Amino acid sequence: MESRFLALSRWVLIVALLVGLSGETCNAKDDSANCTSSCGNIHNISYPFRLKDDPKHCGNVMYTLSCENNITLVDLPPSGKYYVQAINYHNQTIQLVDPGLQKNNCSSMPQNFPHFLEGPYSVYYYYLLSTPVFYIKCSNPVNSSLYVDTAPCLNINASSLVQQKTYSYVKVGDMEVGDLNEGCSAEWVALALLNYSKGYNTSYEFIHSALTYGFELRVDWPYDEEICKHKWRKYHTCYPHTIP
Repeated sequence: MESRFLALSRWVLIVALLVGLSGETCNAKDDSANCTSSCGNIHNISYPFRLKDDPKHCGNVMYTLSCENNITLVDLPPSGKYYVQAINYHNQTIQLVDPGLQKNNCSSMPQNFPHFLEGPYSVYYYYLLSTPVFYIKCSNPVNSSLYVDTAPCLNINASSLVQQKTYSYVKVGDMEVGDLNEGCSAEWVALALLNYSKGYNTSYEFIHSALTYGFELRVDWPYDEEICKHKWRKYHTCYPHTIP
């Protein structure tokens, strides 16, 4: 009787051990969707996003952000790094600002050229949410309803511009055939939110303010199976099929 009791006890111990191990394995698989980080004013950095210094099991490496001087940045090669203003998990969008732009300083210029070719931030997606702002240089003054004079923010009396004898303008919206006047060339492009482009022809100060607010990209989200590890999902929340 005692031997049978010992044998049964061993089986109970083995089963309990196996159940414990399987539970640990499941939790390890789900950890990537349960990590949350913060940096500066971004407090909800979670799957699929992750910070560079987060544990390796957190998030998806394709959506890695960095935290520099308490500012959240995303690197979008070959364009460069952008400040992250917000992440909307429900709409699957990310709001970005060019680091060259400074609020209340309309002479500050964007430093990155927005051509997103790699990773989940494809150039295709920004057209759905944002509008381009073209910086145009002309050899002669232009009187056009399409062009907004950048003076006095980008003053043509600066020595470098005087030497080149050029005039500076911006155009909001897509550039079409015939939009460039003779003697003009598009030198740079930045992005602004679509709803901020309304009323753009009032002044360049207004356009610059819109640029400093940022623009949005729609993010190519991972498959639901990868996010929730075969659980069912509602928006950004994963739920188990069964509750222990």
